[in-house]
Amino acid sequence: MDENPYRAPVETDHIPPAAVDAVGRAGSGRFLAAQIDHTVAVVLFLIVGMNSAASIGNVAAGIAALAAYLGYYFIPEWLCGTTIGKSVFSLRVQQISGEPCTAHQAAVRTLMRLLEVNPFLLGALPAGIAILSTQRTQRLGDLLAGTIVVQSQRRIGTNSATTAIRVIRRGN
Repeated sequence: MDENPYRAPVETDHIPPAAVDAVGRAGSGRFLAAQIDHTVAVVLFLIVGMNSAASIGNVAAGIAALAAYLGYYFIPEWLCGTTIGKSVFSLRVQQISGEPCTAHQAAVRTLMRLLEVNPFLLGALPAGIAILSTQRTQRLGDLLAGTIVVQSQRRIGTNSATTAIRVIRRGN
């Protein structure tokens, strides 16, 4: 058994989800995944806000831009259990029991981002403190939603960039 506290549990098919000791994913992969996700979400925010302001007004454009930002997190976490950034690092969101994340849980996680990653409330500091100080490395949104971020078994031992390079090389 590996005693590394930063290694996430591996999702397995032969062990019932309730029997898996749910310990969240901490470390640089999760941090970098968050940076990728935030970048994509901010780009969506800016595209929607800037392209709709002239036609629907500034307030409505701001609301639409915020909906696009939050929707980036909510929709893929609810439907797929992962976002682009999490997918790059083979991470996914699940219930502590091992079941897929529900719409309600994805909504709670997403809405808590407004507090945890708000630049006026010390940026991502609240989320980082929660991740580092909880036993399962959960942020506040995870604690309230009953979710956890885990390493997905499907890509263990493979790096997405390495896989992409292999695919390109085979094509030549």
